[in-house]
Amino acid sequence: MRRVGDIACVFRIQLASMRAETGPFLLAAVLFPAAMYFFTNAIAGLQNTSNQNQLRFLAGSIVFSLSLSSISWLGYLLLENRFTGRLKLYATLPLTPSSYIFGILLFALAQAAVATTTLILLGRILGLYFKPKLMLVALVIGLTVLCLCGLGAIVAARARSFTQGSLITDALGTGLVFLAPVYYPVDTMPQSLKMFSQLLPTTFAARALQTTLTGGSQIGGDLLALALLATVTLFLGLRLTTWREE
Repeated sequence: MRRVGDIACVFRIQLASMRAETGPFLLAAVLFPAAMYFFTNAIAGLQNTSNQNQLRFLAGSIVFSLSLSSISWLGYLLLENRFTGRLKLYATLPLTPSSYIFGILLFALAQAAVATTTLILLGRILGLYFKPKLMLVALVIGLTVLCLCGLGAIVAARARSFTQGSLITDALGTGLVFLAPVYYPVDTMPQSLKMFSQLLPTTFAARALQTTLTGGSQIGGDLLALALLATVTLFLGLRLTTWREE
């Protein structure tokens, strides 16, 4: 029960701090991905874009939102906690590293729920037809967030400075989307990048999300890959986190 209370405490602290940063969060998690959805539709030609392609663009924008909020945004938060001394304050509670990490993850999942719901509603408002399997959508979103947050935690733990860490998290947050066949078919990629792109978590997430948005359920392989990646990245992120730095 104490561990649960510690996790809830970290979650409430992050939620309270976010109230002053609602604008930047909505910009990164909703407005930028929504703009990418409009942009890709415009490039493809809205009148000539099939419902299936529009679903690809919507799934891609949701993954883009998750990547920005889970790596760039949460990574920045972890870096700020580390390099401004907040992490030492957490340690004096006393608070275990796992409670801190899981509190951050709970906060990330709440952010993802808000952003994903907003983008799905946007697709509905714009007349996009889809019949999502909500439980599977939630599972894909959850595993994707855990995996990407793990990457952000690794960067935050190993960065030599706040500036270096911020640059890396920003690059990962966007790069993992644009280097993956999220907005375009894999066949259009250079041969040298095809194999690499197939191993990215954003590739598994976008493919699984597009399938579940159309009512499909054949995503076992993608879920397994996301679960394995989430386990590895979270384990490394937790192990590498320096709780009390000299």
